[in-house]
Amino acid sequence: MQSNNPILTRVEIQHDYSQPMTIQGAIQKATLLTVISAVVGVSFFFYVFMTANLSLAYTGAMVGAIGGLILALIATFKPNTARTLAIPYALFEGAFLGGISVVFQLKYPGVPLQALLATFVTTFVMFGLYKYRIVRATEKFKSVVMSASIAIAIVFVVQFVMRMAFGSSIPFLFETSPLGIGFAAFVAVIASLNLILDFDLIENGAAQGAPKAMEWLSAIALLATLVWMYYSFLRLLGMLNSDD
Repeated sequence: MQSNNPILTRVEIQHDYSQPMTIQGAIQKATLLTVISAVVGVSFFFYVFMTANLSLAYTGAMVGAIGGLILALIATFKPNTARTLAIPYALFEGAFLGGISVVFQLKYPGVPLQALLATFVTTFVMFGLYKYRIVRATEKFKSVVMSASIAIAIVFVVQFVMRMAFGSSIPFLFETSPLGIGFAAFVAVIASLNLILDFDLIENGAAQGAPKAMEWLSAIALLATLVWMYYSFLRLLGMLNSDD
């Protein structure tokens, strides 16, 4: 089975008909992780915002992003650890969400709420498109979305390295310009389409009798996509609201 989440790689699983994963189980676990991340994110947001501690916001966002990435990769290569790592992963993502939301709220007031609404609406739309088979997760669809996701990840890694090592940036792509806004919109679209792949991962995993641990790994993948979507909408709406 293949996870098509941008931060996850191929995961080979064994059939386990004695205790297989279920769609309901995966959804329940994804809901649990999302609620945990939301509670941590909102709590951290209000604490940092009320204290106006911008350095703490950056620290929380950075630690959350790196910690979440590390745990997701460990769970990917060792699926049996997903159950143990799932809640810590949600806590890291909550720290990232709270920290990055403060940064955008101070720079672009109101944008985090707009991004949150956009994430909710897009999630329901994508679920409807998948449920009624309007958009199908064909092999070609998976290949295109996964390839675009990997390319985006590479671009962001290069941008991060350039920013940390040289204090510079990839020309135009991360600036408030027509090209920068277009790239941000493209990233938001690809992030949203990854939901289709995650829904397909859960459905196929249950149909093929994947082991119970895959419920937790699927929940991690789905939360990762939701966080990526939210961040993508933050960037896009921030650029659209910029006066630069």
